Amino acid sequence: MAKHLAPKPKHELNFIKKNPKRESGQRTPAPERKAFKLPAFLTRSRDGGRSLPGLGRHPLVFAGIAGVLLIVLHFLPLEGWMVPAAYAVPVILAAIEHIVNAMEEIRAGRFLNDALITVAAALLLFAAALFNEAVLLLVLTTLVSHFEKRLSERGDAEQARMAEILPRYAVRVTETGTERVDPETVVPGDILQVAAGERIPLDGVVIEGITTIDTAAVSGQRSPWAVNTGYKVYSGCRNLTSDIRIRVSRPYDRSTVKKIVHIAETAPDFDSEQEVLAARFRRYYTPAVALLALVIGVAVPAFRGSWLSWLSRAAVLLILGRTAADAFAIPLIYRRALSLASGMGVFIKGKDCLEAMARTETVIFDKTGTITEGRYAVTDAFPVKMSEKQLLTIAAAAESFSRHPIAAAIREAAGNPDERMVKAVKIKEVPGRGVSAFVGKRQVYVGNAAHLEEHGIRCNIPSRPGTAIHVAVDEHYCGYLLVTDKVRRRAFDALETLRVNGIKKLVLLSGDVISVARPIASRLNFDMLRAELRPEEKVKAVDYLMKNKGQRSAIAFVGEGENSGRIMTGADVGVAMGSLGSDQALISGDVMIMDRDIFKVPKIFGLSRAAYRVATENFALGTGVSALLVLLSALGVLSPLAAVIVDFILSAGLLANTLRIK
Repeated sequence: MAKHLAPKPKHELNFIKKNPKRESGQRTPAPERKAFKLPAFLTRSRDGGRSLPGLGRHPLVFAGIAGVLLIVLHFLPLEGWMVPAAYAVPVILAAIEHIVNAMEEIRAGRFLNDALITVAAALLLFAAALFNEAVLLLVLTTLVSHFEKRLSERGDAEQARMAEILPRYAVRVTETGTERVDPETVVPGDILQVAAGERIPLDGVVIEGITTIDTAAVSGQRSPWAVNTGYKVYSGCRNLTSDIRIRVSRPYDRSTVKKIVHIAETAPDFDSEQEVLAARFRRYYTPAVALLALVIGVAVPAFRGSWLSWLSRAAVLLILGRTAADAFAIPLIYRRALSLASGMGVFIKGKDCLEAMARTETVIFDKTGTITEGRYAVTDAFPVKMSEKQLLTIAAAAESFSRHPIAAAIREAAGNPDERMVKAVKIKEVPGRGVSAFVGKRQVYVGNAAHLEEHGIRCNIPSRPGTAIHVAVDEHYCGYLLVTDKVRRRAFDALETLRVNGIKKLVLLSGDVISVARPIASRLNFDMLRAELRPEEKVKAVDYLMKNKGQRSAIAFVGEGENSGRIMTGADVGVAMGSLGSDQALISGDVMIMDRDIFKVPKIFGLSRAAYRVATENFALGTGVSALLVLLSALGVLSPLAAVIVDFILSAGLLANTLRIK
């Protein structure tokens, strides 16, 4: 996990915090800078433009006109005072955008900003009679700024797309008909009508109608769902074919769409270590180069003369003192990766989570719901001194209130309960073991062999492969049920792709007996298997791996969002599959895969590694070239024209490198 070096804003959900654990409330808001007041005519107006007519609205137009004038002036026979007077026009036109930006940065408390340095460098070049270089610097810098702005707007467009799926209204069904209301006024239990073609405003259950639902906006899944009465539907999804009515199950503030939009909007606020490092470099590099330029441009010529020569050398230093493409475009790299992930239906809580995934060497998988589909089915029954139906009925009665997938499979296999069957009471569920309950006056135990042996009951050894669920009544063994769970399609390909992306170790944790878990682990080429684990033992297994990892490496845990929350928080990165509609996944996970497509796991790890690699390249190239050029310019080797061109190529190259992330 990324180690935070700067204060971060606090989030209502449980984001990842410092290494190695996440602790509540560790992030604090960054201190606010005291704003510096500027004259009103230099500030932005409320409608988003500037109060000066046309300033900043068409910076490329001004830069283009300045560039054309530069070419024209090059061929005009100017002499004397006419030369600086003529070149002042394109300089002023090209500098307007930078001057206003510099004033706004100063107003925000950032006094030594790139726009101000650019204007100062242009003025020094102009004072040194290097008119072509002054105009060229301002024009090329405007082009780079425009390119950078366009890349940034792509990330803003993705956030705007997410904001568009927030409901503007809901149609509530009343005794007299329907009414359009604010979604925030709807409470659980209200009935809403959703017309074909409209988005579902709040989470709920279909109570009337048959339709298909498009979940692409929130899950990235392109195939529509067919839903009927009794199906759960989620806010942000689009109703495609026919009108339906739903009973609301959650208020607006807790709805699925509200939570994922909030995650998408706040994720860019949490910086990666690379961003912090780039900002730290910028904090010291820019003032140091500016101070060196001041010494060379003022102090040195005061003793040695040759003012024009030293002013041009100081201008070169100021040009190179600008951090290329705003701290080497590293924030843009991570924002682009976050946008690409959300387009796949994967929501990440911060850029630090992306960086931690890039440094992950070990990935731990929980078996049920991730490697397997989590849809158990009873394949056979082996009763002892009772009928198969009796065995299923007793087991289903004891499991009547359990939410575990195996319990649901047993209830489904038992069918409609016998009306004469007494309901279970005094139910005690032991995670990873089973349940005990009183059915009438009889004590019933249902679970794995370890659960029954804890109560002194010996179990038969299963004769076939599968998960055995043993049943005992009043300490008498009554037989067992065989339950199977299907391995997910493309699971092998997904795990092998993880290895290709640089994952060195794959670990499988399972609550099943070793005879069931081992064939799956062997078939999928896991490096390590731990079976017959209770939830608390899975937590200890993750803790053990965390304590024995490398200093710079990270560990990720991939689990089913609803049942693996506690285990997930113990790893550097928690990846929650099947997060759509799961409160636990959105709270505990750092990376939420909204559907259950296991191939999105290697995709998101590959995306994080690509972002980390490009950011590393940009930082290394930016710092190395900048330092070399500063040295050359201080020695007088680098001419002003060469500095302007090299600075443009470096900045444009760093920005273009961000497009490699796909």
